[in-house]
Amino acid sequence: MAGQISVFIRAGDPECEALLRYLDQRGLAYTTRDVTADPSASAILFGRLGRVAVPALIIDDRMIVGFDPVQLARFLPRPDDDGPGVSFGAAVRAVTIDIAKDRGLPAAFGVEVGPVHEASPAAEAAIRTGDVITAIGGYTLTGGAEQFRTAVAGRRPGDTMILTVWRDGAFVVCTVEFPREPAETTASAETPPAEDRGDTDS
Repeated sequence: MAGQISVFIRAGDPECEALLRYLDQRGLAYTTRDVTADPSASAILFGRLGRVAVPALIIDDRMIVGFDPVQLARFLPRPDDDGPGVSFGAAVRAVTIDIAKDRGLPAAFGVEVGPVHEASPAAEAAIRTGDVITAIGGYTLTGGAEQFRTAVAGRRPGDTMILTVWRDGAFVVCTVEFPREPAETTASAETPPAEDRGDTDS
């Protein structure tokens, strides 16, 4: 069956519990395998990974290890009634070597923030034009603007997203909260991305 999900957990593990909440919030059906009570579950993980690591998911034949919302948003099946999406409220572009040098980053990773829409989730989280978002939660943003858009697409109204931001030579943490009832916007409030910059609204 397409989209069948098996979740390997250890009872009482906080990261495992966070993953199960994530799946429940999205109304996804899954089966759980507790490695502390099911020797065959441990054997499956050891056979695939060479070790027993939880949480882990098998989606059809693809395995994802750890609670990584970016990868989950990319590979999890989307329910028929997936509900409304959310908007970050700012344009972003992948960080190039030149941008990394200009911002004082040790390497080219993350996304640079362009124009931030007023009263958007990005603005409410104090995200600024010129910020470089380097991580989402505990995961480094290495896939550029596409990875960031995928992460935003996986959120729903009421969700939060913890971002690590490089600003003025230091890292700061910003919490983006997506409102349960998105504010009404007009076409004039949307600033189109600058084509010469390669920005993309998220």
